[in-house]
Order: sequence, then C-alpha cells, then structure tokens
Amino acid sequence: MQFYRQLAIGLAACSVMLTGCKEETTLHSQLEERQANLVMATLIDAGIACRKKEGDENLWNVIIDSKDFAKAVNLLESNGLPQRSYQGVSEVFKKTGMVSSPSEERIRFMDALAQDLSRTISTIDGVIDARVHVVLPENDPFAKNSLPSSAAVAIRSRWDADVEDLIPQIKSLVRNAIEGLQYEKITVTIFKDNPPKK
Repeated sequence: MQFYRQLAIGLAACSVMLTGCKEETTLHSQLEERQANLVMATLIDAGIACRKKEGDENLWNVIIDSKDFAKAVNLLESNGLPQRSYQGVSEVFKKTGMVSSPSEERIRFMDALAQDLSRTISTIDGVIDARVHVVLPENDPFAKNSLPSSAAVAIRSRWDADVEDLIPQIKSLVRNAIEGLQYEKITVTIFKDNPPKK
C-alpha cells in the first residue's frame, strides 16, 4: 500500500512538472553567430528569455518561449534585426565557368556596387537599414549626348537618430564609390521609424 501511495505522489509531481514546462519555438534560424548574439542581446535587454542552439555549418538558431514570440518579432523588426545579408563584389562576381553577356556583367556590377554601398551605409549609427539603387546608363561612346549616372539612397533610421545631418557625407561616400557620378545626381531619402508606444 505504501508503494502505491509513493507511486501516485511521484506521478502527480511529474504531471505538475510537465504542465509547468515552457513551450519553446525557434525565433530565427541559420544566423551567423554575431547576428545571433545581437538578436539575443536585444531580447535580453527587453526582458525576453532566449537561448542559442547550434545549427548547420556553424550557424545558430535563437530559441524563445512561444508566449513571447509576437513581442520578440515586433521588437527585432523595430531594431532592424537580424540585419539583412549583403553580397559584395566578390560574391556577385564568382566565377561560374559560363560566359556572360556585357549587359549581364553590367547589371551584376551595378548590383554589387549597390549592395556594397548599402552594407556600408547600414553600419552608420542610427541607421536600421539602407538600400542603394545605382543607374549606370549604357551610353554609346560615339554619341554626342550621353546620359549621366545616378544613384538613389533610401534609409530607414531610428526615430531618435539625426541621420539627416549626415546626408552630405552619405552623398560624398556614394559619389566617391562610383566613377563618374556627380554629386547632384545622388538623392538620399530618410524614413524615420515611429517612436515606441508608451
């Protein structure tokens, strides 16, 4: 009789423990370790418990309690995390063994330039994300009139950052990165995030 009583108590304790277990979910997967650490630091600062689990090929998954999922997604979105991955010139121009047309090479070159510039501008304090669009017209070398190159920069900034003051420096950065681009042919548009709700 004593054995059955102890067995019943043990089963009841196990039931309570199982009921109290957290249901976890993967918030982000296949992140580089630096990105995973940035995500975790932001979550922990906001009081959201999380852990890091190793995935494939030295990449990491961030695990959180399911009940915190919506709050965590909104928090990371407002902080521009995880940061968008960019392909640089070396990745875009990997040798594939196939012959590309001059037009294809030109388009890939413009894309590589735009991604490199986007990545650089995204590292500026206060910038959450940046996109650069480059236009390099395919001018006829024998034509009298040629179309000028141009660039458009779209920046998403934190609500409390004064990125507008940096527009001249950003335009100079873009001009110096693209051969033949004139300063007045560069536009920079800044979109500020809304302040957090109290």
